[in-house]
Amino acid sequence: MQPNEISVTRFEVEDIARYLRATLNQANRIRSNAPAGSYLDSVLSRTIEGLELELAQLRFLLADPEFPSAAKEDQRITRMRRAN
Repeated sequence: MQPNEISVTRFEVEDIARYLRATLNQANRIRSNAPAGSYLDSVLSRTIEGLELELAQLRFLLADPEFPSAAKEDQRITRMRRAN
């Protein structure tokens, strides 16, 4: 593993994609109520484009045959330590 790489499971990637889809839906709802051509409309347009790009990249990653499948992943559950 390279210094800047992190290890994620297919479940975690799917969870991230689910969160991004919900965020994208919310941004689209807000944009539909924003005045056309407003600053808010332009910011949300760029945000929506970015979210769509990230979702496309995650779909590509999940389709990659080199990405570990759920059957190959370690099924151990790790718990977080208690907060002090």
